[in-house]
Amino acid sequence: MNMLRQAFVLLFFASVLGFGVNSFHPNAIPLIGEYRELTEGSEPIVPPSASAGDPPFIAINEAKLDHEAGSSLFIDARDPSEFECGTIPGSINMPFEYLPEDSLEQYMDSVLSGAAKEQGLIVFCSGEECDVSLHLARNLQAFGYTGVKIFFGGAREWENFELEIERRVDCAE
Repeated sequence: MNMLRQAFVLLFFASVLGFGVNSFHPNAIPLIGEYRELTEGSEPIVPPSASAGDPPFIAINEAKLDHEAGSSLFIDARDPSEFECGTIPGSINMPFEYLPEDSLEQYMDSVLSGAAKEQGLIVFCSGEECDVSLHLARNLQAFGYTGVKIFFGGAREWENFELEIERRVDCAE
């Protein structure tokens, strides 16, 4: 019982010390998160890892309009199993984690079926916790694709807005 009491006292003082240091630190972590509302969707989600020269980020409203117009090709950068479980309808899968290093440009051209370099391409993955869409979009841009955009809200935001999801297999959530 004495060890349990010591553990609680230690936990208490560690918590007080942690909150105290955090409150005075210049890069303090907010105690209550500032999360983006999913009710509007007019502003794109831009990750902290974004940098100048990256393809533009688009909000769900723009992604939905492009999808409805059929003006862009949607590219799911996730693992094939995630793609099969649910993706934006009509998307193609180009899993970033499995891209061949030696013939990357030829692979991209092949998967895109010879699409013009200026073709609209919207790259996405799972959502805000997934940055493979950013890396894939950077690679596409590096190989001369000029119509690349990033929908960083991804499949999760698409589904949260109750838009249609294409499921090729039934996966348990």
